[in-house]
Amino acid sequence: MFSWLLPSVFMQNGSSNERKPQQIRILDILKLDDLYALSHPFLTCPETIAHLRQTKVMFLMRGLPGSGKSTIVKHLTKLYSKSVVVCSADNYFIDSEGNYNFNINRIGEAHRVCQQRTEEACKNNVLAVIVDNTNIRTDECKHYFQKASNYGYVVIIVEPRTDWKRDANTLMNRNVHQVPIEVIEGRLRQYNPLIPFYFGLFLNQEQSNYIIQEAYDYYQQALQTFYQLKKDLEYVSRDKNISVHNLLNRANMNVQTKILHCTMKYIGKITDQSRKDYTNYAANRLISHTLGKMCRAYVVGFVITPRTLGARLLFPDRHTWALWDQDDNEIPKKESPPQVDTRDNKKTRPYRRNNNNRSRVTTTTDNLTVNDDSNSTMVRSVAGEDVLLVDNVSRSNTTEQVSFLHPTFGYLSRAHLTCGVAPGSSAAQTGQDIIEMIQKESDTIQRNIPIPESNDERTVMKYFGNGQCIVYLKEPMPVETIFSGCFH
Repeated sequence: MFSWLLPSVFMQNGSSNERKPQQIRILDILKLDDLYALSHPFLTCPETIAHLRQTKVMFLMRGLPGSGKSTIVKHLTKLYSKSVVVCSADNYFIDSEGNYNFNINRIGEAHRVCQQRTEEACKNNVLAVIVDNTNIRTDECKHYFQKASNYGYVVIIVEPRTDWKRDANTLMNRNVHQVPIEVIEGRLRQYNPLIPFYFGLFLNQEQSNYIIQEAYDYYQQALQTFYQLKKDLEYVSRDKNISVHNLLNRANMNVQTKILHCTMKYIGKITDQSRKDYTNYAANRLISHTLGKMCRAYVVGFVITPRTLGARLLFPDRHTWALWDQDDNEIPKKESPPQVDTRDNKKTRPYRRNNNNRSRVTTTTDNLTVNDDSNSTMVRSVAGEDVLLVDNVSRSNTTEQVSFLHPTFGYLSRAHLTCGVAPGSSAAQTGQDIIEMIQKESDTIQRNIPIPESNDERTVMKYFGNGQCIVYLKEPMPVETIFSGCFH
C-alpha cells in the first residue's frame, strides 16, 4: 500500500569514481504522517483526478475542527480549480475584513445559507462542490445527499486520516476557532460512522445518459428483430396499460436517480445486522482506501426481460474484484413473473450459428490480461463455444483477445447497471433476472437447443422465449466509475 512512498523515502547518494559510505535519507516521521493524511485517491491518483475533473462530484468533508479538513480542502480547490465551489457554514461568520466572529445564536442561519449556496452551485453544474462542515451526524448531511441525488452528483465522504482526529486535547489545540474542549468532547460522542444504503461504482451523468440511451436503442432494435419478443412484451404492456416501447424505462423506478451505479455491497436499512455487515466490509483497508477512486469497467451486453432492462458489466482490474461482496449464486426469488401469451410462441427466424463472425474483444488493463491458455479456467469450452469465467488472470503487458458470446459464470457474473424496469418492478430485480438468464442460456448450450439468433456488425442477439432476450456487444463500451457509497 505504501509502495508509492519508497522512491522518496530511501534515496541513495554515491559516485561512480569513488566509493563512499552509502547515505540514506529518511523522511521525518511527521512528513510521512502528512503524506498518509493526503493519500486519498482523488488527491494522488492521476487517472482518478482526470476523471473527476469532468465529473459532477460533491466532496462532503467530515471531521471536527482541527482534524485536518482545511488542509484537504486547500488541495482539492487547487486540483479542481477550473470548476469548484467551497460551501461552509463558517464563512457566514467571516466579516469583510476576514475576521471570524462566531455567534451561536446564528448557527441555524449559517447552515441555511450554506445549503442555499450548495444548491446554487449544483444548479450551475459546478463540477466540484465541496461542503466544508463538520457533518458529524447523519441528519446534518441529509440535505446535501438529497441535492446531490437531484442534480446528478457523485458523493464522496472525505474524512481526514490524521492520527489525532479523535483526540479532544489535540483538536482543541489545533483548531483555529478556539472551540472549547467540552464542545469537542460532546461532538466526539456523536461521531458515529455514516453508513450508506449500499456501496457501489457510480458513473457520471454524461456516461449514464449515454448507456441508458444505448440500452433503449438496443431494446427497440430487439423488438424489431424478434417478432415473438415484441408480441410477448406487448401482452405484458397491455396488462400494465403502457406502450411496449416504454415498458422498460427508468421513469418506472420507485427511486429515480440521474446517475447509474453497480452495487458492490448492499447494506440496507440500519439494523444490528446491517451495522455488522457495514463494519466487516468497511474495516477492510482496501475498501476504505479505494473510496473515491476511479475504477474501469466495460459494458459487454444487455439483458431484456418482461421486468427489467440491464447492462452487463465486466471489470478488468483485479483490485475492483476485491470490492465485490454480492452473492453470484443466489437463487432467484420465486416471484410471479409477468404473464406472457404463449399460445403462438413460434420461432420467428431460423436458428443460426455463425462461428466465422464470432465477436472478438480486446481486453487491456493495468498490466492485467486474460489468460487464454486452453487449460486455463478463464475460458472454458461449453458445447463448442467459449464461456468467459472470471476466476483466473495472469499478469502481462501483452494484449489478449477473449471471446464474448455468452454471459460470464461465477464471481462478479451478476454485476450490472439497471437501465430500466417495468411498472411495479424494482431495480433489485435486475440482478435476479440476470442470474436467471445465465442459467437459462447455460441450459440451452449444454442441451444444444436451437434458439432464434441475430448476428450483425455490432451485436449478437438471442431470444429465449417468454420475453427474454440477451444482446451481446462485439465491441464492449468502456466506462469509468467512482467507488463510493449511496446515502439516504
